[in-house]
Amino acid sequence: MTQSDRGFKLRSRDGHFEMAGFDLKRVEGGYWMWVECKFDGHNGGHWLAPDPAMPEAITMLYEPYLWSDPVAAFTARDRWETQQNRDSR
Repeated sequence: MTQSDRGFKLRSRDGHFEMAGFDLKRVEGGYWMWVECKFDGHNGGHWLAPDPAMPEAITMLYEPYLWSDPVAAFTARDRWETQQNRDSR
């Protein structure tokens, strides 16, 4: 059984605003966090995971990463958005 909590958040890049989708999926043993990606001609999404090269950073993967609880998954999403805002300046 899979439970999904879908949401949207407004984001901007180079003055262009759009709704960014995210999806928290409950799976056996934890949660997956998916983030929609529609920038630069890419129309799809990625799974958020800790960056093995920099433990404080978040990276995107093509395969789901198992977060232990929803708080950890949402915290990762927030950290990823902070990274995106910092990197786009």
